[in-house]
Amino acid sequence: MNNKGQVGIIVAILVVTLLISVLVVVQVYYIPKWMKEREAEHMDTVANQFAELKYSLDLESAERSSAPLTNSITLGSKELPYFVSSRAFGSLQILSSDLSNFSISVSGNGMTSSLTTVNGNSGNPAYYVISISSFELVIDSVESGDFYNATFYTITNNVTENISKIYVKVGNFYDDMLEINLTIINRSQTIFNQTVAVGLREGSSYTINLLNEDYKFSTRILPSIPAPFNISFNTSSNGNFNIICYKYTSGSISYSNSFGKIKYEADNAYFVDQHYIYEGGAVILSQSAGNSLIYPPLFSFSNSTRILNITLINIVGITGKTGVSGYGTYSIRTNYSHFTSYRCYGYSLTINITTDYTDAWYKYLSDEMERGGLSDYNITSGDSTVSIEISDITLILNIPVIYAQVGPGWIT
Repeated sequence: MNNKGQVGIIVAILVVTLLISVLVVVQVYYIPKWMKEREAEHMDTVANQFAELKYSLDLESAERSSAPLTNSITLGSKELPYFVSSRAFGSLQILSSDLSNFSISVSGNGMTSSLTTVNGNSGNPAYYVISISSFELVIDSVESGDFYNATFYTITNNVTENISKIYVKVGNFYDDMLEINLTIINRSQTIFNQTVAVGLREGSSYTINLLNEDYKFSTRILPSIPAPFNISFNTSSNGNFNIICYKYTSGSISYSNSFGKIKYEADNAYFVDQHYIYEGGAVILSQSAGNSLIYPPLFSFSNSTRILNITLINIVGITGKTGVSGYGTYSIRTNYSHFTSYRCYGYSLTINITTDYTDAWYKYLSDEMERGGLSDYNITSGDSTVSIEISDITLILNIPVIYAQVGPGWIT
């Protein structure tokens, strides 16, 4: 009986020892591996959430709608039940332009664009016009035989190309009444030739809105005129063309803007700590091994047109709603505010981007310049600045401003 009792005790001890050994192996070897995989999956989740956030911000910038959009960011992951493991935490912050260390500056020589009103007549042509928002012929005194002509043309390699011509002629209609005839020519094709006013008394005033869609200039000609273009006028003295337009003016070029950004920081126990940063419309992954740009900003370049188009989104936080931390899932609410655009033609330009993630921006910009077919440029990277030197280029810099807030309870 004693021997049987001793055997039972020994078996029990062996079973307990085996169970403890299995638990120790699981705890020491498998738990860290499982937790590392869980934290890696969480990092993938955050990456996808930042992709969705970027899509929402791009959509708001494109639509320019003040309707708010809401996205979620999961800050951490839970520990395993019944085992000793550590929970992963994280923090989400909206950094102001003063704290973000992200900005762009443009300097050089060339021509800058500005909104200008032109009173077009025989002695006052319009040069380097980029776009037209208002185009009217204002006749102060209608007189028989008067004429008002405008010619749209471009000059490339000292070769002048006439794009469009507008002819306005005042003639007799009936008895002492006058009429106005409008003719619009697209290169060599007449697309409009009709009388637009009849029964006018001599000496009266009359205004023609030349952007009226019925005249086809605004729909068939203006969208296709390569910018910049020039306009010459040949008019009688009783009226003139009133044009509100953006046009280039020679001078020095100097722009500078700072941007806010959204930053997520992971505090992992097993997997490498990763940071996801939304700055300027790009999503950047940063970790101890370096940083890379995983979702690009709105950037395009064509060597054939020599147009560099950059859209950088400025994030502005709402006071008191700029940060959360922990392990839960929190919402971030964004809404569009306003939009600013700069356009210039640079004989020589230097574009400086200040950022904490120079490696990511340097590689992305280098790849995009090569993909666009550009060879005559120089790009360098320093401790906190990526610099591009380029010449004979049209730069369009768009800056949408979007308000953002995190945490429960929205401030409107």
